[in-house]
Amino acid sequence: MADAARALRPSPDPAAAPAEAAREDLFATLVEDCLPALRNYARTLCGDPHMADDCVQDACMRALAAFPAYDAARPFRPWIFRILRNEWLQRLRRERRMTAMPDEDIHAMLVDQRTPEDAAVGADLLALIARLPTGMADAVNLVLGLGLSYEEAAEACNCAPGTMKSRVNRARALLIDQIEGRAA
Repeated sequence: MADAARALRPSPDPAAAPAEAAREDLFATLVEDCLPALRNYARTLCGDPHMADDCVQDACMRALAAFPAYDAARPFRPWIFRILRNEWLQRLRRERRMTAMPDEDIHAMLVDQRTPEDAAVGADLLALIARLPTGMADAVNLVLGLGLSYEEAAEACNCAPGTMKSRVNRARALLIDQIEGRAA
């Protein structure tokens, strides 16, 4: 443990190296003395031995980082146990924000099911949109592409919401005519 501590924080001042090495050895000794109790406490908190071991490891890393500020006049065990408890509470908060998702859903999100033909159709559609008059192309890009409301898109284009609705409607009709004309 002391070697790991030295590897994590190399000393910039060679004169301070012996004092720092002694402090790291002290940390390693103190952690080794209370490690079994830390693991037992973590297992009672977590209920899962793997999560408990992760919490203990993270708590030891946090304690190592904070050890230069540790007051040696105070007892070590309550200090590191408080760090462990805070680590566990942080994990609970993080997990509360995480959402469980079935593997099939994750696979569907990560694997692109589109074919090269789909990409070609998309490129054709983008080319058709680019050939629309500027007002209609902006309307389609803002409302249909970016999902802005008609009011937001109208404000961006400095026109009335009714005008924006009209532009989107006319652009849709033009695109449908062009797509159907190509298919025929």
